[in-house]
Amino acid sequence: MLHRLKPRSLALHRPRGDVGSTLIEVPLRAAAWLLGGLGVCFVVLRVKAKFDAFVAGRPAPPLLPEVTIAWGTVGLALGGLALATVAVLIVLAWRSVAGERQAEQRRRTAFERRHDRVLEELGCHLVDDPHRSLLDEPALIEALARAQDARNSSDDHRYLDAVRALQAQWTQTRKTQSARAA
Repeated sequence: MLHRLKPRSLALHRPRGDVGSTLIEVPLRAAAWLLGGLGVCFVVLRVKAKFDAFVAGRPAPPLLPEVTIAWGTVGLALGGLALATVAVLIVLAWRSVAGERQAEQRRRTAFERRHDRVLEELGCHLVDDPHRSLLDEPALIEALARAQDARNSSDDHRYLDAVRALQAQWTQTRKTQSARAA
């Protein structure tokens, strides 16, 4: 049945260029670190017991210890494992926050481009035909002011709504101006 499994890229779909973690990978990584740390701790304890037996000149102890456990070594190993787990969680959280900030910045940049495109079209219209005044269109002036105010604020939803309204008003004003000219 393993040959029928989907490749990892299909099972855990990510957008192109995204190197972040999916929700399932975070607990899997934490569990892997935990189990790996426990395995390392067990191996270290067994090697230490075999070395101590070799130095003392007695036979090697059995694979599983009877009752004696070096709690100091276990404590150090678990402390190191806990430290590594915390470090991994901090890095994963930082990457997640950084990804969200980058996505927010990309959205904001896209809004600003749309706003700038409308402003450029308006400027070209005024330069091409300065006799046709757009200042008698109060809805357009109001939409321009709202979009600029929203651009200066930090509310992206308000800015997107204002840019959409400005685009719609600019399209309507162009249609009205061209109908008057004809």
